[in-house]
Amino acid sequence: MRAYEIKAERGREVTLETPDFLEQARQLLSRSLPVELRMSGSTMSPAIEDGDIITLEPVTEEPIKQGDIVLYQSRMDTAVIHRIIRMERSAAERCIVTRGDAASHSDSPVPLHRILGRVKRVERAGERIKMIVPKRSVSQTILAWLHRLKFW
Repeated sequence: MRAYEIKAERGREVTLETPDFLEQARQLLSRSLPVELRMSGSTMSPAIEDGDIITLEPVTEEPIKQGDIVLYQSRMDTAVIHRIIRMERSAAERCIVTRGDAASHSDSPVPLHRILGRVKRVERAGERIKMIVPKRSVSQTILAWLHRLKFW
């Protein structure tokens, strides 16, 4: 299946900050069409570096899980691509907690309905890069296990 590249006006490259990116990505992904995007910034380093081209796929085929890198609409209506570090259940809805691989703090919980797509492929300098899942420390593993017992 061919991935669609969202084009900005006047031929500029599309980034997460491009106006209407979220709406265009939502439309394509809801029709089960993958989206290609050139990344900028280093919050997802080393898995995704500045300038890498990523392919986003809809999340309909297989459920999302801890360790996936997802595109979601934040509570401030911005596009964010970060890794899921945990899933939790608050009052009435299931949420994910994400964090950039290079970040020291987690993002605010996001309801599952705000997830638009999952990173399927990363290309760097024309070559496909293996998706890296950062190793967890023993304390992080134990905390995640205890957290699951509490909410599930």
